[in-house]
Amino acid sequence: MRDYRMYILVNEDIKISKGKLAGQVGHAVMSYVYHKVVKPLSEGREIKSLDEYMKEQKKIILKCPQYKLEELEHAGGYTVIRDKGYTQLEPNTLTCINYGIKTPEQLPEWVSNLKLCN
Repeated sequence: MRDYRMYILVNEDIKISKGKLAGQVGHAVMSYVYHKVVKPLSEGREIKSLDEYMKEQKKIILKCPQYKLEELEHAGGYTVIRDKGYTQLEPNTLTCINYGIKTPEQLPEWVSNLKLCN
């Protein structure tokens, strides 16, 4: 069994309450599942890593500088969460990116070096 984990990178450069952050991480998880799992499965594609991931469902939440999140957003292929601005944040604030389901060995060094969100 491979050690799959879902990695979510949160913007360390904004002030956000723990509750709001939890909501943003929830958006990142649900958006990832919908766009990367539900839609592909409905098109007949198999997602092997999801079966392995679901056995443990580990989620790693890491603090990341905004400029790195913007680079990932620009590169494409990641689940990007921007706030609607209804409560604490300005509209379109980049809050987090779901980096995906990966094993620790699949991570680039810069992601491995990010600090856990506490």
